[in-house]
Amino acid sequence: MNRLLRSALLVTCTASLAAPACAQRSAPHATIVYDVGKEPAMPIPLFTNSEEANEDLGDQLFLHFVTFAPGARVSGDNVLMPSLAKGWHRVDPLTLVFDIDPRAKWHDGAPVTAHDVTYTWELVNSPKLRIAGRARLDPIASVEAIGDRTVRVHFKQPSQEQVYTFGFLIQPLPSHLLEKMAPEAIATSDYAKHPIGNGPFKFERRVPGQLVELRADSTFFLGRPTIARVIFQTAANADARLNAFLAGEVDIYDHIPPTAMAQAQQHTDTRLLEGQSNAIVYLLFNPRSPADSTKPHPALGDLRVREALTLALDRETIAHVTFGASAKVPDAAQSQLWGWITPGGIKGHAVDVARARTLLSEAGWRDANGDGILDKNGAPLSISVLYVAGNPLSDKIALQAQEMLRKVGVELRLDKVESAVINSRVINGQWDLVYSRRNQDPTPTSLVQSWSCESAKLSDGSNPGHWCDPTFDKLVAAAGAAKDQPVAWKAVLDRMTSQHPAIFIAAAPNPVAVHRRFDNVITWATRPWLSLWQWRVRPEAAIARDR
Repeated sequence: MNRLLRSALLVTCTASLAAPACAQRSAPHATIVYDVGKEPAMPIPLFTNSEEANEDLGDQLFLHFVTFAPGARVSGDNVLMPSLAKGWHRVDPLTLVFDIDPRAKWHDGAPVTAHDVTYTWELVNSPKLRIAGRARLDPIASVEAIGDRTVRVHFKQPSQEQVYTFGFLIQPLPSHLLEKMAPEAIATSDYAKHPIGNGPFKFERRVPGQLVELRADSTFFLGRPTIARVIFQTAANADARLNAFLAGEVDIYDHIPPTAMAQAQQHTDTRLLEGQSNAIVYLLFNPRSPADSTKPHPALGDLRVREALTLALDRETIAHVTFGASAKVPDAAQSQLWGWITPGGIKGHAVDVARARTLLSEAGWRDANGDGILDKNGAPLSISVLYVAGNPLSDKIALQAQEMLRKVGVELRLDKVESAVINSRVINGQWDLVYSRRNQDPTPTSLVQSWSCESAKLSDGSNPGHWCDPTFDKLVAAAGAAKDQPVAWKAVLDRMTSQHPAIFIAAAPNPVAVHRRFDNVITWATRPWLSLWQWRVRPEAAIARDR
């Protein structure tokens, strides 16, 4: 699915990448090992299904036209830095022209061309493909080649984010390798098993269920990477990730739970990075009946019930117990990355048990038989929360919510299932509440991906609750071109708050632990590992796998 931009965290080097402090040579064979929770089996842009591990790996293999600059936001024509693009210029309010850097090549030596870009745009619009991030690209009307390495991009309406929308969200694919295939065959092709990109790293090998290894492209046109090898290693569970980091087997440990923070901090080889996070955690409501999706949910189809469940929870306590004191509590889908929308800070409504009880009573739910659980027409107010078994964070949230909801007469059942089962359950609507954690894009225009009426039409998209509010959609469309961006987006979030599509638990932090031997460590709140190729290992600090 799917992630405003914070400044990059630069550790040791805090100036530009060319500063003398950053000019140390890397160890000859510097290696980064990153433990991911889920195997990045499909890192090809457009085919990643917006899964974090796929996108993180894909960013090493495939370039964006533009990339982030420290401290930059995505509103404006000149706030992003060139990457695949040598430059761009504006023709009129609806038209931009991008020039591809003539030095750019695919890993097989073929040049990157304008035809690669127009071919990729054809894939975006192919009726045979289900592109997870398609809604984010809807502002683009057309893409055309006007030379071997120049493309003209037309937009449907003026916006302050046009450079970002095209320049960052489009990662071209090699037409000379793919266009003879049927679009629907790409995902299962040999190319998908051994992708050829144009980024700083080349695909080396995959050991299914264990790891993916990348090697530096020594001819990379933006400069030879200072990291020779990157390994994406698949972890079995949260405990395995912690133990691998403490044992020195991996170099990056992110999404650190509070229960593991002390161990990570005390590790002698750890440097801890903390900054704005793009993670949002919530319990999504299913407004449709799990038994018959053509009918409203007997309880959650009522706005009053959804509001009551939110007010019954002490969300601040849940957030801090689960994610630590730096967690924030929003009332809508607002991560810390989007804190600029509410300059007074991210702070949701406080718990209000009395109001929750009143709303439930108004909705017709009363304890007729005196068993402590509200009922209506003889049916108890009993709902379940669906989540993956073995996830300590979701389990902790669910247990706290269960106890708090019981105090207002609501039974919350814990529906823990294996990871292989949960996707089909969600797609088939067999749930009441589902635990969700999303990484938000730099811009709130990306809300259309998971919260719009258009996304609600997809049976297997990133809007599994099929939430649709035309007023919300109109506010989102207007906010993209608004002069006062914070005010416009605050109105969007306020509308979401009033409709209660989910119980928003936390704008969760994402502390990251990195091995101390690395210098020039640059991470981003969204797409965090774009700059891995610029990290360095001090030669005197190199360990065995760096040599």
